Amino acid sequence: MWVTRRVVVRARGHPLIRATHGKTLEFTREAVVTERATCVVGVEARFDPDSLGLLRGRVRLTVRAGGQEVSGEAVVNPAHRVSERLVVRRSLFTDPDTLAVGATLTAAELPAEMVAVLADAEAEVTLSVAEVEPAEPLVLVGRDGSPVPAGRVGLLWRNADHAVRLGSGAVPDAGALLEDDGVVVAVTVPGTLEVMPPQVAAWLTGAAAHGARIAVAGSGPVESLLAAGLPPAPALWLGRVSRRSVRRSEIGGLLQAASVPAVFTVPLEEAGAVLETVAAAAPRRQVAVPDGRLDVGTKMTWVEAAQAADAVGRLPGEEATVVLAPSGGGEVVALEGLVRALASAGVAPRTVSQALRPLGVSRRRIYEIMDAGSPDGR
Repeated sequence: MWVTRRVVVRARGHPLIRATHGKTLEFTREAVVTERATCVVGVEARFDPDSLGLLRGRVRLTVRAGGQEVSGEAVVNPAHRVSERLVVRRSLFTDPDTLAVGATLTAAELPAEMVAVLADAEAEVTLSVAEVEPAEPLVLVGRDGSPVPAGRVGLLWRNADHAVRLGSGAVPDAGALLEDDGVVVAVTVPGTLEVMPPQVAAWLTGAAAHGARIAVAGSGPVESLLAAGLPPAPALWLGRVSRRSVRRSEIGGLLQAASVPAVFTVPLEEAGAVLETVAAAAPRRQVAVPDGRLDVGTKMTWVEAAQAADAVGRLPGEEATVVLAPSGGGEVVALEGLVRALASAGVAPRTVSQALRPLGVSRRRIYEIMDAGSPDGR
């Protein structure tokens, strides 16, 4: 059963509080502010950082002072890190100081009577932050033996509702664990994250199919692949693909014809030009794009290539990671066959090596496969 999380920030007033900023609202741990801090509505803020770090999703903000209160809503910023400042923004700008974004309450919207109270250094002001809806189920994935991640993900890991060690015998059914709203499951996997045993990848992709968000420790394509319901390998990691780089034959060719899933990051303002390359060759090819929800982890939605540019263009932020389904029906091929096919298509060995390196395939292995497939066997 979902239980609402609620955190109260307690602070006091200050003679220089003006509360005239129309885009932000801020509480600070500092004891002194200047007249330039028009967004500050409370100083010497006190709160439980762990409780604040466990909040997710849409929240109700309530400011109380002098017997008055005013409320609004916002969405918790998954990139927030506790510091001297707690900032609430009307915009979707998600720097580490920002607690919540998309807010309907800013400093300028506090009643004049409340602002007058806040100018008293002895006045107490509180900010209540309460979840208003259940967060989506979340599966945190880390390598067995690795340290707990830092920041908000690490805090969620330490406070997870369930801990599962895959690859160590019988494990609980993913669907059963994810039945409750807002449940958090911490999962450790054996070996590397990039090359998982089939049964491990199947459990994690099954969790995604049950609606869970997937958060993988570290960077790279694994999180997006699992969230799209695909195993981490075989797949191509193309890195950042821009309007300029997609014109290169080796990149454009891979996007159009790769026989395994292709993962890449694209600047949102250039997504149209990049994804049109895919749509031109196969408008009905499937593309997995992020759901756009501001939350920890990733959840992907499959759309046809012809609609992918529009779907990506509506996302918040500056860039997005997308997954292209394999061309020609999505058949999975062996690594050796993939490498040889790319070599036959004229893709340079270095490009193949760079694409497959994040998935645990070394440059030496690439060259061994290519040499074994050459006419003279060298």
